Amino acid sequence: MIRELEPNELAWRCPEGWLPTDGPASIEPAPSIVAQDRAVEAIAFGLGIQGIGFNVFVTGMSGTGRLTTIKSFVERLAAADGKPEDICFVFNFRSPGEPCGLILRAGAGSRLRDGMDGLIEELSENLPAILGDREFRSRLERAVEPLQRKERELVQTFEKEVVDAKFSLVQVQAGLVTRPEILPLVGDKPVPLEKLGELVEQGVLTAAQQEELTETHGRLTERFRDVFQEVAEIRRMVQNRVEDVRRKLLQPAFDAAVARIRKEVDDDRVEPYLEVVAADLGEHLELFMVDEEDVPPEVDRYLRWRVNLVVDNAGVSGRPVILETEPTYTNLFGTIERTMTQSGEATTSFLRIRAGSLLRANGGFLVLNADDVLLEPRVWPGLKRALRYRRVQIQTLESLVFGASLLKPEAVPIDVKVVIIGSRDIYDLLFRYDPDFPKIFKVLADFDNLLAVSPEHAHDLIAVLRKVILEEGLLELDAGGAAAMLEEAVRIGGWRRKFSSRFSDLADLLREASYRASQAGAPLISREHVSEAHAAHLRRHSLSEDRSHEIISERVVHIATEGAVVGQVNGLAVYDLGHHRFGKPSRITARVRMGVGKVVDIEREVELGGPIHSKGVLILSGYLASHFALDCPVSLWASLVFEQSYGGVEGDSASSAELYALLSALAELPVRQSLAVTGSVNQFGEVQAVGGINVKIEGFFDLCSARGLDGTHGVLIPRANIVHLMLRPDIVEAAEAGRFSVYAVSSADEGIALLTGCEAGLRGLDGAFPPDSVNGRVEARLRAFAAARQAYARAIDGEARP
Repeated sequence: MIRELEPNELAWRCPEGWLPTDGPASIEPAPSIVAQDRAVEAIAFGLGIQGIGFNVFVTGMSGTGRLTTIKSFVERLAAADGKPEDICFVFNFRSPGEPCGLILRAGAGSRLRDGMDGLIEELSENLPAILGDREFRSRLERAVEPLQRKERELVQTFEKEVVDAKFSLVQVQAGLVTRPEILPLVGDKPVPLEKLGELVEQGVLTAAQQEELTETHGRLTERFRDVFQEVAEIRRMVQNRVEDVRRKLLQPAFDAAVARIRKEVDDDRVEPYLEVVAADLGEHLELFMVDEEDVPPEVDRYLRWRVNLVVDNAGVSGRPVILETEPTYTNLFGTIERTMTQSGEATTSFLRIRAGSLLRANGGFLVLNADDVLLEPRVWPGLKRALRYRRVQIQTLESLVFGASLLKPEAVPIDVKVVIIGSRDIYDLLFRYDPDFPKIFKVLADFDNLLAVSPEHAHDLIAVLRKVILEEGLLELDAGGAAAMLEEAVRIGGWRRKFSSRFSDLADLLREASYRASQAGAPLISREHVSEAHAAHLRRHSLSEDRSHEIISERVVHIATEGAVVGQVNGLAVYDLGHHRFGKPSRITARVRMGVGKVVDIEREVELGGPIHSKGVLILSGYLASHFALDCPVSLWASLVFEQSYGGVEGDSASSAELYALLSALAELPVRQSLAVTGSVNQFGEVQAVGGINVKIEGFFDLCSARGLDGTHGVLIPRANIVHLMLRPDIVEAAEAGRFSVYAVSSADEGIALLTGCEAGLRGLDGAFPPDSVNGRVEARLRAFAAARQAYARAIDGEARP
């Protein structure tokens, strides 16, 4: 049954009893987010459970308190636990290209780094002096003296053999180097072997003497090689003994220094590393003997004993909480920096390894935004690998792309809870198409953007606003201002039974209302200040809306608001600009004639109509075919169009208006142009709820108001949309004054009766509609079309016969 709504049904007003008698300022500020029990329970579970894959994906509309709730939870959990561990990278003495990871308790990493730096400084200053000390050299000399004596005896014995054989051991210049050579003595003068032949020719030597000298030279040369090898072996033994003695003499000092570091670090996990360091110091004493001027400035000769502390948690209180706002691959997983040498060559070392936020959050919590993570190259696959295998392999992004890496650091095990904030659409897509996603994000925390309208939730909303007021030093709300804020929460929610939980939007309105009140010198924020803030916000965003209404008001775009026209209905559409939504009336027209049972959607034919709109038009065909003239073929051709519409049309909220235009054209009954229509319709003729109901009504009201309200203007809405009404105060006032009406209908019959002023009509016992009713007229017209089509077919058939 058609019902004109009462003014109190057009908007929700906050009951006076819902606010405290001593004013909103008596409400305690909310300690955290409110009225999100489902999401809060999920977050508490996901962050509290110790299991693989129980990371949390948080969904919900922006501004519902997702980030605030997460920060509150993780900070509370982080403060309750101990410190996380430090992460270091150290030189791999067995495989220098694969630096070792070292995990120590918080603070131990910096003590190890500083201890090793102190050790290097101490040794670099003291070792040269120790090694040059007379007593130290004396002990070295005594240790190698037997070997050196053996070398001297060996050389002296060989030299005597050379002399006894009447040969001489001389140094011969060969290019830039000299080499020892054994030469025979002829007349006490050394003679090269190749010149002996000349001396034979000169008669100085006989051929027999030449042969004897040559044979002796060969024997001495063979003997020289043996002696040379023995000397080289002795000298090697001398060098080894020198190193052994040095090591034995210095090892206690190394062990003592390492033991001091071990005690300072106070973590058993450092023991294997320090044992290797103590031995390696003795094996590389030469690094401390190199002259500083001989070392290139970019080279650290003590690099092998340095410590790279990539995660230092010495000053951290509780478990780390990292909110990564730029999750690039480098920022999230770390990298290995490179430097250029003077020759232009790229070089690096384990000291250039840098940790990303995933390692810095180890032992704690990492919060990410889904859009950012999915848009960055290789970040999502890398994050999945890290969470699946619970370790991080630091590499540069270039090495992943091009496959070249100067270093391959050891993978670091991680224990971190990852929280990703994103939309429900992203969650559903990942869950459906990424098989790894359900395994690593097992907890969904879904934030609701609506709260039931109740005194308890009204109290909660005011408590959240009070928190903003106290944190930012805003003016307090008076009772009227608090009621206006609650009413705005209902309007934003788009449902009279629900508050919006988009607290960020409410907080922005509160801030602007406080500004307006301050400008006016008011001590408190009143209803008027909230209204001014809301109006100012709309004015900043409504230029497109104003221009649209202007061209309609000036009749550039034809929208009739008076009189009655056959086959023409005012439909209501919503234009969504993202930052602003507004309603705009559209003239919908229908034309009919005899045809083959086709309803033409002109918007669809020119590809301006979306699939949902086209579906609505096809539903009209189903309604007509199943509702009228069931015993004869549908012989209708009809066209439907949004007049002067040059953009796309989508949605089925105009299908009831299109049906009314079609019924009007068939019944040849004019439709009241002072009324506008919204609502979708199904094949049974039932009018169904649509979205954007408030802005649609307001758009038509603004047009009628600009032209002058005369009491005949109004809108038809689906009965199911009554609960969504939250109209502006000026529309409610116009309804109270009888200048504007809102009608609720539940069926097409109700709507067409109101629009035409003629009863829709029900089938009687004889199965026929009353002839003067809308449905009776429509059915009679359709039968007439069918009869005309049959007569036309007979006539054509008769002409075709000879």
